[in-house]
Amino acid sequence: MAIFEIGTHVSYKGRLYVVVGFTPIGVTPRLLELEDVQSGRTREVEPSDPDLAVEPLDRAHRDENDTLL
Repeated sequence: MAIFEIGTHVSYKGRLYVVVGFTPIGVTPRLLELEDVQSGRTREVEPSDPDLAVEPLDRAHRDENDTLL
């Protein structure tokens, strides 16, 4: 399982998110709080979800027009 930190960019079901929070160690179920980069909406997902992937640094810092942010 990947290690996630606040501010990590991730992809979930084809959308770009940033990790804004997570449940404390020892609390179950383990959840990540993700914020959609485009809409600002948040959602919670399990870190083991197969649709969740850490984004490469160069892609995470580009907008939809492939412009470096």
